[in-house]
Amino acid sequence: MSTTKDKLIQVLVSHIKAGVNLNDLSLSQIATEAEIGKSTVYEHFASKEAMISDTYAYLLKSYEAILLEPISQKTFKAAFIEQLTRILTVMKDAKVIMDAIMNNTFDQIPNLKPEHQCLIETIQHSMGKRFEQIIKMAIDTNEIDIKSIKPYSKHVIQALISGILLQYVKNEIDMSEQAVCDMIYEQILKSIN
Repeated sequence: MSTTKDKLIQVLVSHIKAGVNLNDLSLSQIATEAEIGKSTVYEHFASKEAMISDTYAYLLKSYEAILLEPISQKTFKAAFIEQLTRILTVMKDAKVIMDAIMNNTFDQIPNLKPEHQCLIETIQHSMGKRFEQIIKMAIDTNEIDIKSIKPYSKHVIQALISGILLQYVKNEIDMSEQAVCDMIYEQILKSIN
């Protein structure tokens, strides 16, 4: 069950995804759409800027939950592709939001605040640990020889994953999602072994 604050944020997210100019959106309109009294909005947000800032945090936390959900797969390849699929899910949603934001001029969209940057760094750190666990699966099954892992392998893996997935999300790669994930998997094995 969503809290009142979550309902308000979800209304704002739906407007952002629809490309609505936030300057034309009032807290009163958001309250009406969330079926909440306007005075209740001020119990949760001091201003529209505060609501936008909280929306950043809300989205980052929801993305973190998706990215760090426990891995259900037991083999290296399946676990690796499961994680890539989660990253793609988040990237596709974030792209829609960022495209909507970038296609409008919003005077009231704040820069990322230190607490947002801290959330991003926490997610990055957790994702690094997640991929270490997945790579360990490959080492345990001898799919990757621990002796072949170079100090820079982590950076190569990150660059392959982020670069290829970004190009896919931007529709610059004409392949199915599964084919892209398989290609990344194969390139990771080649670069390490």
